[in-house]
Amino acid sequence: MTSSEPTQSKQTNLAAAATLGLAGAVSRGAFAQGSDKIKVGLLGCGGRGNGAIRHSLQADPGVEVIALADLFENKVRGTRDGLMKDPNFKGRINISDDNLYWGFDCHEKLARCEADILCMATAPAFRGRQLMAAIKAGKHVFTEKPVATDPAGCREVIEASKLAEQKGLAIVAGTQRRHEFSRVELMKRIHDGAIGELVGGQCYWYGGGIWYRGTQEGLSELEWQCHNWYHFNWLSGDQICEQHIHNIDVLNWCFDGPPVKFTALGGRQWRSFHADQIRPAKEVCRKYNNGDETDWEKYNGDIWDHIFAELEYANGARCLSFSGHSPGTDRNGEKIVGTKGASNCNNSISGENAWRYQGQNVNGQQQEHIDLIESIRSGKPLNEGVRIAESTLTAIGARMSAYTGRSFSWNWLLKASKLELVPKQEDLKPGPGLYHPIATGCDKLV
Repeated sequence: MTSSEPTQSKQTNLAAAATLGLAGAVSRGAFAQGSDKIKVGLLGCGGRGNGAIRHSLQADPGVEVIALADLFENKVRGTRDGLMKDPNFKGRINISDDNLYWGFDCHEKLARCEADILCMATAPAFRGRQLMAAIKAGKHVFTEKPVATDPAGCREVIEASKLAEQKGLAIVAGTQRRHEFSRVELMKRIHDGAIGELVGGQCYWYGGGIWYRGTQEGLSELEWQCHNWYHFNWLSGDQICEQHIHNIDVLNWCFDGPPVKFTALGGRQWRSFHADQIRPAKEVCRKYNNGDETDWEKYNGDIWDHIFAELEYANGARCLSFSGHSPGTDRNGEKIVGTKGASNCNNSISGENAWRYQGQNVNGQQQEHIDLIESIRSGKPLNEGVRIAESTLTAIGARMSAYTGRSFSWNWLLKASKLELVPKQEDLKPGPGLYHPIATGCDKLV
């Protein structure tokens, strides 16, 4: 995730951890053969993964990190070194060389380790199969959002979520707004009718741009592409899926479910013409094509830079979604409108039942790990698998509508779409990259 992470005070983190330590004392026997410890493994050692594992450590004093996995060996070793040097986690980082895994099958190896919880922060394309492997192995899971880039991946997550329910396993997703106290209290009021029947709304995530990772020695073309995953639709799901899912998830939360119909449009302008995009793409092309710049465009990625969507919900309400990247832009947030008032979907209501949240504010990225561990210790594991699959599929549906110029229903998307972008596990190995043409806006609807 490329957004900046809000910080929570050390005092708040320690107080929350201490509270959980007392609350969970009775039910700790299920971990580490009767000890107080909860063993955690990390899958995906990039920036978000390193943030997530630290939030897990801060969430509960009994957390111990025992395993790391990533596509790249240097990231695995770098993360271990960084955790070992952090004085805040002294004695709680116990990662042997035997529990360092890398390669395209690293998630399968990690699933066999002795961890109780696996934190997953890899490229979105692979999360469905990785989540399924973890649940089959009996692991609780924290997974970053989104959880897929195509409908096939969302269905796999739904299947894994149902299996987790049968096995009594937790799945918590990285849509942190769902764990912010102010939004939780607000949504109780919206669902109780404080703003009346919902009639419409808007949501936005429009930013200035993202990182682009150039050439790096020792990487095959597919490995470079995975390292540069955000720019490729099959790996990231486009910006609407990777980032804007946060805002879309809030709308789904308001309506207590996904939309019933999608209509969208969009395009690609500055990504194809902006010098800061073109220059590094040509450098990568020369590296993998013996100095030749022919077909450099494919190294520039295939995601769009703006998508506008109308999401129609079951009661007939229509909400507008605006997402993308363009230099000089910055808008992020949501609004919901009802027959008796409106809300910023964060901390206030205007209208007949005006209200403003006055309680404690917390860092949602921290609180989601606290909630996960508390649910496990209490024997009442949270399972957000179906919900995050639905929000991911909502973003995918809007993207598919924009790419094809077609409107369609949720039922068709969930049950009938045959779109499958991600190669089978056995086909993933160091070698040539996987490139798709840039969507035209009138692509075939699959």
